[in-house]
Amino acid sequence: MSNRSQSLALVVLGVPVMALALAAATADADTIYVCWDGSGDYLTIQEGINAAFDGDEVVVCDGTYTGPGNRDLDFGGKPITVRSESGPDNCIIDCEGSGRGFYFHTGEGVASVVDAFTIRNGSAGEGGRVYCHYLSSPTISNCTISGNSAGYGGGVRCSSSRPMITNCTITDNAASNWGTGVYCSSSNPTITNCAISGNSADYDGGGVYCDTSNPTITNCTISGNSAYYDGGGVYCNNDSHPMISNCTISENSAFHGGGGVCCNDSSSPTITNCILWADTPDEIYPGEYGDPVVRYSDVQGDWPGNGNIDADPLFVDPPNADYHVSGDSPCIDAADNEAVPPDELDLDEDGDTTEPIPFDLDGNPRFADDPCTDDTGNPNPDYPDLPIVDMGAYEYQPCTGDLDCDGDTDQSDLGILLADWGCTGGDCEGDLDGDGDTDHSDLGILLADWGCDINP
Repeated sequence: MSNRSQSLALVVLGVPVMALALAAATADADTIYVCWDGSGDYLTIQEGINAAFDGDEVVVCDGTYTGPGNRDLDFGGKPITVRSESGPDNCIIDCEGSGRGFYFHTGEGVASVVDAFTIRNGSAGEGGRVYCHYLSSPTISNCTISGNSAGYGGGVRCSSSRPMITNCTITDNAASNWGTGVYCSSSNPTITNCAISGNSADYDGGGVYCDTSNPTITNCTISGNSAYYDGGGVYCNNDSHPMISNCTISENSAFHGGGGVCCNDSSSPTITNCILWADTPDEIYPGEYGDPVVRYSDVQGDWPGNGNIDADPLFVDPPNADYHVSGDSPCIDAADNEAVPPDELDLDEDGDTTEPIPFDLDGNPRFADDPCTDDTGNPNPDYPDLPIVDMGAYEYQPCTGDLDCDGDTDQSDLGILLADWGCTGGDCEGDLDGDGDTDHSDLGILLADWGCDINP
């Protein structure tokens, strides 16, 4: 059995250039407020952007923003942050079918940040929501992007750019050509903690389309997307090599092949720590000269590769798009610690962008040990004491006081702890803190967790 202590792992993987860039961009920064009701510095988002200098932050008050000045937003190459005041549910950019949300085309870099908006009803010839032009590399985070229609990239389009897209919901978009959710052309975006669902393409790539691109996709659900030809979930074309880790790819469909992932024209995605299940007509289609590399993933119908399994992941409620895994899932503690990428966006705001991404799609700890499940995944040899990560977008979070492994913390667990009271020597049934004995510390953990129920 694995160790009972549950922890969050910090791994130094090293991105010093980005850290220095972000530090420089935020030095002596000012804050500009945009409020539709006149209570801020400006009325429209573009006015706030135009007034900002390098490193400034534009904070947008809660509300729905429409009309000129609140669509086709252009950073003009500035390394600034534009964020909502209190999250995407409360701050909406409604393009009203005329234009897109953001237009990046002036060499924006990683210090150009869009954070925590809902962007909806965009319509444009190139990228209905967000269009990233040549030499631009914005950062886009905490966004909901929905209801778009475009020839390429109904949700987000990236052309010769490398934006970072995190905590976004990209849903119910449509494209008359390719890449409905996210379209990448000669681009290397980082897509983290996103739900890409319900998008449809008339050709290829209902969820994500990669054309000579190498995106990094982590902690995402890609579900319920469709493509008329290939790649309902993800389509890789023209020497594309995306890195897809800790994602759940499920219930996508394509008319021809690659309901989950399709590879074509010398493309070789690397898929690790993922669940690919219930996609039609198949989970992975290699296409013409495609060469996918799949490791430590649960693939329906099986796929060759180290650590791969073919077993029902036991989703909690897939008909209602609940892709959390239940306590008996074979995906728990079964993935590869070395495949978790660094926290480049500092999602936990601790100033460390070199640690692995610390959260799952829910914002729960990504490294959470389940003491009731045997560890079958791959540890990081440099950090042998780290808990083994789970497959999929969600990390199973066990009750910390559950001693009898029934999924809750109750009288039965208290009885086990009291019966073991005073045990020392390291093999104690009531040891919840991993210190080798059963004492008041363990009782405190159990009582603090009292009433926890993973499967109510």
